[in-house]
Amino acid sequence: MRIVIAGAGVLGRRLAARLASGRHDVAVIDLNRELCDAVSAEYGVVAICGNATDIVTLEEAEIGRADVAVALTRLSADNLAFSLLARGAGVERILARMPNPRYRTAYEQAGVTSILDVAGLFLDRLVLEIERPPVHQVAPIADGQGIVVWITVADGSAASGLALDELRSDRRFPRGCIVSGLLRADGDRLLFPTGRDRLLPGDQVLLVGTIDGVTRTADLLGQRQGLASLLLHRRRRRVEDEALARLETAVESEAEDEALEEEIRDVNVPET
Repeated sequence: MRIVIAGAGVLGRRLAARLASGRHDVAVIDLNRELCDAVSAEYGVVAICGNATDIVTLEEAEIGRADVAVALTRLSADNLAFSLLARGAGVERILARMPNPRYRTAYEQAGVTSILDVAGLFLDRLVLEIERPPVHQVAPIADGQGIVVWITVADGSAASGLALDELRSDRRFPRGCIVSGLLRADGDRLLFPTGRDRLLPGDQVLLVGTIDGVTRTADLLGQRQGLASLLLHRRRRRVEDEALARLETAVESEAEDEALEEEIRDVNVPET
């Protein structure tokens, strides 16, 4: 595949290296010439020193031939502009890093097919590694209407020792939840369980459902408190994201003001 990456930061360089090793045709765009030279020398990919929001630079990168465009610049506004130009050039798949969550709607309207909340995913993984809770979220779905979670079966819970068919036939098992996967406590292989498979203490169960459905299932698995803590963490993260968004908006505005001031200084005003 032909892939154009805007941004040669840490994430952009690592992505370029991984894709190049997979024999993809990769082009990287960045304003920093030293980074471009390093990417080209180390990974053998095309590296173009220029502005990824400039149509001339994108034409040099042959954006029109790209199967995938990836926006990984520092500023949300630059990622949005790159995505719009890539869409205009006919790129069907556009992935964009979202430093500022307030840009989500704009990204969607620009035709971005995958929005990467890298910071959010990283924070979730950190919390998981630090706390190792019996319940942890994989992803929200349908704009937060549903959730995908791993829940560990507690010893002595109502579900412990039951076959899945027996669990589903329990009048307390909700309609708004399904069991999608199972990790045994004594192994690391993902199972797609049948109705005959029994849930044992320490097993991790992958659930998909509504918030209410998953909460009621967590009761049966003996982990309602863990799920409550997770949902509280989600609400806290939403508040933190809004605060970070306000901060980044201020930073971006300051950067734009500095750029404008620099342009003004470069203008030669004739003497009167």
